[in-house]
Parts: sequence; C-alpha cells; structure tokens
Amino acid sequence: MNLGLKKYLVFSTLILALTGCSAKPTYYIELGLSDENIACNGLEIELLSYDYDTILDSLVRISNPGPRPDSTELMALLDDYRRALARQTQYADTVSALHETLEKMDIKSIQYKKLYPVFQALGKKLKQVSEEQKSVYERYMNAQLTYKTMLKDWEKVAYKGFDEFKENILPERKTKIETTDNGCMVNKLKLPLGDWWLYTEVTIPGTNEKLVWDMQLPSSGPDSLYILLDESNATRKMFLL
Repeated sequence: MNLGLKKYLVFSTLILALTGCSAKPTYYIELGLSDENIACNGLEIELLSYDYDTILDSLVRISNPGPRPDSTELMALLDDYRRALARQTQYADTVSALHETLEKMDIKSIQYKKLYPVFQALGKKLKQVSEEQKSVYERYMNAQLTYKTMLKDWEKVAYKGFDEFKENILPERKTKIETTDNGCMVNKLKLPLGDWWLYTEVTIPGTNEKLVWDMQLPSSGPDSLYILLDESNATRKMFLL
C-alpha cells in the first residue's frame, strides 16, 4: 500500500470515528481562576471536531521522523536564567531601598558614613550579578534559536499531511473560535452533531508557564451543560521565552 493511500485511509477513518450522530446540548463555558491577575475576558476558546494530539500522534507514526529534538539542555538554561534574574532583581531592590534611605539622611551623620560603604559594595555586586544574568540570557537565547530550528525541521517531517487532513473536514465541522465575554463566559454555545474537543490556554503573569485546557466536551446529557475551566482541570506547562 503506498503512503498516500495509507494516509487517506487513516484520515477517512479518523473523520468517521470523530463524527457522532447524537443530539447535542447547549454549552455554557466559564473560566474561573483563583489568580486575579489572569484576565479571563476576551479569551479565545477553540472548538475542534478532532482530538489534536491523537491526530499528530498518528502522523508521527506514519512519517517515522525519528526522536523529537531534546530540550533538556535548553530548559536547564532557562532555569539558570530565571535564578539569575531573581538574584539580580533581589540585589536591585536592596540597592534601591538603601539609596532611598541614604537620600533621607544627613551625609555628615555617623549612620550615613556607615551605610554608604555598604551601598557602594552592593552597587558593585549588583553590576556583577547583572552581567552574569545577561550572559546566561544570551546563552539561553542562542540555545533556543538552535532548538527552534531543529524542532521546526522535525515537525515538517513528523506532521506532514496535517493540512491535508484539515482540508478533508466537512465545512460545518471546521475549527470554531469563541471568545469569553466580560463575565468570562461563553454562553449558549451550540455545535453541529458529532464529538467536539475544547482547547484554550492562559499565561500565568510573571512566569514562563501557562495553564492549558484540552478536553473532550460531553456529547450527551441534559439540554444545557455548564463547563467550568479552572486549575483543577488544567495542565500546567512551561513555554520558551
């Protein structure tokens, strides 16, 4: 069997398997997070008629591209950078606070003369840790560029045929995008017959982590179904800076 026909049969089987015939409920989807710094309005929620990970895994098995590029070294550099940045921030805050204290003191006072050498020493240390932080960041960015290039090349082979798969999806079952309102809700969502998967993500402020929701929506049950997206049903993932 040639590869083209094999892919066509796999795609056809997946499309049939992902298409149901039961009556669909009306969905009410809410994003509810304990972290008030995460904006929950205006969030795009993707509705797909297929399980994204299952499709990609199938393509990888067909294409057999070899091992995915290893990101262990890159993530270790990212951890080094985060620690260096935290250290630099700590010194910067200390130097800033001490500077404010000195500004309020009489420069001729004994206390000022005691604190000023400390301020000078901390300033030199801040310069040193800032240079270290910059060096780690540059190494991380260089490694990231190399990794992204390798990953892009790998994905070209591994996911070959994905565009063809999407083109074969019926128009009414193409990916749909909904946006949460000011109440962090998607109200009265109605979807065509068949199984559907929900995907969305939010970045955790001040970190290189995000919360990801990737789940199959219930396809039967009450006429109306309420879906709450919170920390309990999210996956925490790291992303590259």
